[in-house]
Amino acid sequence: MKKEPSISAEPRLRELIPLLWNKLGSSKLLFSLAIFLCLCQLGIDMIIPYVLELYFNMLDAGDINKVSGVIITFNVVFLTLTGLGLLGHYLRQNNMSILHRVVTLDLADHAQRLPLENASASHSADLSQRIMWDSNKVTQLLVTIFNHMGSQILLLLFACAYMLTLHWQVAVGAMILMPLSLLGSHLLRHRLARIAKEVADQESAVKQSQQDALQNMDMLRAYNARDWMTERFVAERRKLNALYMRRMWWQQLVHTLSVTSALLIAWGTILFVAWLAVQNKIQLGALMAFFVLVWRVYNPLLNLGRLWGEAQEAKGAAARLATLWRALKEPSDRNEPNGIPASVSEELHPGIPILSWKNILFQYEEHASIQLTEQAAPVSEASDPAAAPLLQQFDLDIRQASFTAIVGPSGSGKSTVAKLGAGLLFPQRGIVEICGSSSLRDAEQARRSVAYVPQNPYLFAGTIRDNLRLARPGASDEELVEAARAAEAHAFIQSLPDGYDTLLSEHGSSLSGGQRQRLAIARAMLADRPVWILDEATSALDTETERRVMDNILKRAKQRGSALLVIAHRLSTVQEADTIIAMENGEIVEQGTHGELLAPESGVYGSLWRQMEGDRPEPAITAS
Repeated sequence: MKKEPSISAEPRLRELIPLLWNKLGSSKLLFSLAIFLCLCQLGIDMIIPYVLELYFNMLDAGDINKVSGVIITFNVVFLTLTGLGLLGHYLRQNNMSILHRVVTLDLADHAQRLPLENASASHSADLSQRIMWDSNKVTQLLVTIFNHMGSQILLLLFACAYMLTLHWQVAVGAMILMPLSLLGSHLLRHRLARIAKEVADQESAVKQSQQDALQNMDMLRAYNARDWMTERFVAERRKLNALYMRRMWWQQLVHTLSVTSALLIAWGTILFVAWLAVQNKIQLGALMAFFVLVWRVYNPLLNLGRLWGEAQEAKGAAARLATLWRALKEPSDRNEPNGIPASVSEELHPGIPILSWKNILFQYEEHASIQLTEQAAPVSEASDPAAAPLLQQFDLDIRQASFTAIVGPSGSGKSTVAKLGAGLLFPQRGIVEICGSSSLRDAEQARRSVAYVPQNPYLFAGTIRDNLRLARPGASDEELVEAARAAEAHAFIQSLPDGYDTLLSEHGSSLSGGQRQRLAIARAMLADRPVWILDEATSALDTETERRVMDNILKRAKQRGSALLVIAHRLSTVQEADTIIAMENGEIVEQGTHGELLAPESGVYGSLWRQMEGDRPEPAITAS
C-alpha cells in the first residue's frame, strides 16, 4: 500500500527535510556525493588566505625561491577543485530534477485521487500552481539547506578556526557577535512564511483569471465581456503586486539587518587587526590572511540570513502542498491487484446484480473544495443536516445483459445516480456495488468495470486515435475502426484531412457537439466493460443518427452480456428499455416497460411522454 506523506498543515523544516530526503529514494547516495563535490569550492576559499599567508611571510623572510612552487601547487589544486565542483553542480542539478519529477508525480496522483466533487470545486489553475510551481520551491529546500547553507556554515567554521590559530582573542570576539546577523531572519521567520503563502495563493488567483479568459473566449466575445474580464485580471494582478511589495519590504528588512551586523563585525575586526599590526603584535602574512578571512566570515553571515529567509518562504509553499497531501481522498485499497478479469460479468452469480445502489443517502457539499482531513474515505454523514438530501433511502438493482433507463424532470437526481453508479461520487450513507465491488472500498478498482459517457465528454489535445485508445491502449486498429463504425463516427473521421491521425484542439473544440459525443461513445465501446452508463450521451445527435447509434449499442451490449444504463430526456431513446425508472425529487416514483408506464394517465412518465409528443412540430401543409 502506498504510504501517504505524514505532514502537518503548516509544515516545519524538521518535517520537510526528512520527507524530501526519503523521496530521493535510490538517488540519496548520488545527491550526497554531489553536495560533497559542490563543497570543493570551500577548499578554494580556504586555500587562498593560507597561500597569501605563506606568500607574504616568504617575501618578508626573503625566501623567493619557494614562491614559484607555492604558486604552481596552488594553481593545480585550484583547477582540480574547480573541476570537481563543476561535476558536483551537474550531479546536484540532475538529482534535483529527479526529485522535482517524483514530487510533482506524487502531487498529481494526490490531485487525481481527490473526490470528484472536491476536485471540481478547486480551480485547475490552482492545482497546477501547487503541483508545478509550489513543488519547485519546496524541493529546492534540500539544496538550500545542505548545499548553500551547509557550505556557508562550514566556510564560517573553517574561517573562525583559522582565525583562532592567528589570534584567538580577535576570533573569539568576532564569534560572540556573529549570532546578531542571524537574529533578524530568525525573528521574522513566521512573517516570511505567511507572506510567501499569501503570494503563492494570489499568484494562483491571477493564473485562474488568465486561464478563464483563455478558455472562455467565445462567451466573452458573445457577451462583449472582454473589458469585464480585463478588469477582473487587473484587480487580481494589483493585489499580487501589493503582496510583492510587502514581501520585498520584509526581505529588505532581513537583508538590512544581516548586512548591518555583518559589516560591523567585519570592519571592527579589520580595524582591530590593523591596530595590532601597527603595534607589531601580528606578522605581515597573518595580517593579509586576516583581511581575507574577515570577508570569509562576512559573506557567510550575510548569506545565511538571506538563505534562512528563503527557507522560511519555502515553508509557505509547503503549506499549500500539505493541503493537497492531507486532503480527503477517494476510497482506495492499494493492496488490491491492478485490473479486473476481462469477463467480470460472467463470474458474478446470476442472482447477484451487476450494479446496485443500497439505501443511498447523498447530498452535495455547499462548499466543496480541497479539504484538510486525516480520513481516508468520504463516508461521513451529510455535513448540513438541515439541508434536504438529493437522494435518500435510494435503492436500485441492475442485472447483467439488461437495458435500464432513468427518466425524469431536471433536478430529479438522474445524473447523480449515474455518477454514483460509475464510482465518481460517493454516498454519505449506503453502498454502491459495481460487479460485486464496493466503490467505498476501492473506487478505482470498482470503476474499472464501468464505461461512462457524460453529456459533455472531454477530448484531450492530440490525435483522434489517441483519444479513442485512452480507454484501451492495447486495442488494434481493426478494433478501433469497429468501435467507431458502431458509434457512427467512422464516416466523419475518414472525411477529416488526416483521418484517425487528425489532431484535436483543447477540449476537442474543433469538432461539433455531436461528433464529440460519437467519439466518446466509440471510446466506451472500445473499453468493452461489463457496465455501460450513458448520461445524455446522445443529446446532440439528430433523431435518425441517435436511433442507429442506440441500435448498435444495444446489439453490442447484448453480445457481450453487458448491462446498459441510459439517462435520457428524449424518451424515444429509451422506448425499448427492459425497465424504465421514472424519478422525481430524488425518488423512484415509477418503474416498468414503456407500455406499462404509459397506462396511468397521471404518471410521471406518461406526462413526460405526452409533453414530448406535444412539443413535436406539426407536419407542414402544402398547397394543392
